[in-house]
Amino acid sequence: MSKTNKFIIWCVLVAVTSFWMWVSAHAWFQGSLFDIKAGAYLSVLSGLFVVLLALLAMGLVLFQNRLWSVYLGLVSGITYSLVFGISNLNLVGMFILVMLFYHAQDIVSGEIRERLKMNSRLLIRKGLVNFTVAFFVLMSFAAFQSPAIESFKNLTELPSATNVFIRNIVEQTLSVQLSEINPQDKELVLNQVSQEVIKEANVWLRPYLQYAPPALAFGLFLVLWSIGWIFIWLAVFFGMFIFWILKRAKFFRIEEKDVKAERIVI
Repeated sequence: MSKTNKFIIWCVLVAVTSFWMWVSAHAWFQGSLFDIKAGAYLSVLSGLFVVLLALLAMGLVLFQNRLWSVYLGLVSGITYSLVFGISNLNLVGMFILVMLFYHAQDIVSGEIRERLKMNSRLLIRKGLVNFTVAFFVLMSFAAFQSPAIESFKNLTELPSATNVFIRNIVEQTLSVQLSEINPQDKELVLNQVSQEVIKEANVWLRPYLQYAPPALAFGLFLVLWSIGWIFIWLAVFFGMFIFWILKRAKFFRIEEKDVKAERIVI
């Protein structure tokens, strides 16, 4: 089988995995981002994300072509647009994705050229940071345009869930002072204090509530990035397994060759 045909097969694998992953992300973004019921979608999304990262990392190691790395980026971006549609924001995200893929290929190719022995763990890990950033950016853009964050647009007061949080804070703060009064009076005091705190918070935050959607989307990116190392290491181990399987299946082979090295002579 020619190298081009192998690359086409690899693109199909990436396309199927990425499309399935984006469909899972789309299902997650239809409700609350932190809804317990979304756990099933998140489990599938996380598993597919690890598989996709491993496939892309192995793709850069196996094919080592800058133009083909752009094709892999386009495949991932096109599947994203099929699920979330085409918009100016999505086009910007896809451009960032392709550029990060192109840069990842430079990093991996440079590592391969400088190595005397092939180390699958190091080679696979080299491009994963770029891939992770690219996909987290697209997920944040998708969340910003989804119903999960759409409900926070045009806010004039804090959401009801925030009211419960504020009440809990007030209750913990005044627990010592209210410990000796009867339950009915305690409930009355807590309600009055909570309402006053919420009222003042709404007055103070109202001018800034219009920035809630982009802040939430950026917050989602930060949350994803904070746990990104988990996906990176899982992808490294899964990629090493793929590397071993493909080598045993003779999908590729490793050859030794003589190289000339430069040295400084004084």
